[in-house]
Amino acid sequence: MKCTSNFQIPKKIQLEKSIKDILNSSKQDDKYYYKKDHQYYPELAKEMKSKDTVYQWRRVYVRENKSNLCPTLTANMGTGGHNVPLIKDKFGIRKLTPIECTRFQGFPEGFKFPKEMANSHCYKQAGNSVVVPVIKRIADEIVRVLDLKYTDK
Repeated sequence: MKCTSNFQIPKKIQLEKSIKDILNSSKQDDKYYYKKDHQYYPELAKEMKSKDTVYQWRRVYVRENKSNLCPTLTANMGTGGHNVPLIKDKFGIRKLTPIECTRFQGFPEGFKFPKEMANSHCYKQAGNSVVVPVIKRIADEIVRVLDLKYTDK
């Protein structure tokens, strides 16, 4: 019997956290907020209406993520490239912080980047990461299948 025939894609699970659970509710450092004189601010302010949504800046327009999930995080989001995830909070329009990005990727609470690491590198790390809980579930299934293989002998 082939080992791969026993592998099953893990079943969908109900999400336990919402966007609100992951985002910091307090005011963040000013460097994360778009200033009103920023060239994109008028378009962002016009399109970003909800505080419960993660939006994406797509170089020339704003895309609302209507799924109530965080869109794909990319390695270039710290460089102001395209697909930058943005939120509107009670303090203004801002980028996600690097720690919020790791929370969306499923890193454990309390995870911290080294203090000397530049934000651009933190964003790259988060964007190049995998969603930790998804990989854990796949790895658990691989272990289950391998255990079957060796107990069948």
